[in-house]
Amino acid sequence: MPDNRPTVLLTRPQAQAERFAQALRDVPVVISPLMRIEQQPLDVDLTGYRGLVFTSENGVLACPVCTLPAYCVGDRTAQAARAAGMRAVSAKGSADDLVRLIADRAIEGPLLHVRGEHTRGDVVGKLHALGIQVDEVVAYRQVAQPLNDQARELLGGESIVILPLFSPRTARLFVADVGRIGAHVRVVAISDAVKAALAGSGLSDITVARTPDAKGMIAAIQGRIDA
Repeated sequence: MPDNRPTVLLTRPQAQAERFAQALRDVPVVISPLMRIEQQPLDVDLTGYRGLVFTSENGVLACPVCTLPAYCVGDRTAQAARAAGMRAVSAKGSADDLVRLIADRAIEGPLLHVRGEHTRGDVVGKLHALGIQVDEVVAYRQVAQPLNDQARELLGGESIVILPLFSPRTARLFVADVGRIGAHVRVVAISDAVKAALAGSGLSDITVARTPDAKGMIAAIQGRIDA
């Protein structure tokens, strides 16, 4: 009997995609990263900073071991920071949730946002607007790369493809790479910002996760599979 289950196409960087795939039990998965992470030499003196700000675990991985407080966008990033010896707290959500967390706790700077070359949410700008002193340093690059042959073959077929998208940039890279997209692709977006990035793409079957995190995405993907 043929396997008519949808296939999930993961376009996250390789390590994150492999970890996420492990949470999708008994679901066919194809991994084709649209970005690869290139760590940059991080030449920064942490002396004088009262805390670090992270919007991804890649920033944590670039940092030297330290015991500073770490204000993290989500649980996975906070977990990585704790493993590196930091006193981490999670905003459990988006960049705006992270800004709110820092503001609500009346955190005094200076803080340091360790980020990628491409970032979203304007964390530093919003913290500055609240009168919080924060610097920023680029710790890694997110280098675009094309879909692999396995992904192209999948998208060129007729079977249903569930496409989780975790950032507006990834959404734009996917559309630019693929061009005309078949109606068999079902998008699961981590946020309304990702959905907005798909405007005019021809992708109209879009589900936005109830919460902007891995748990929310897994629940939304499972809902699409069950449907």
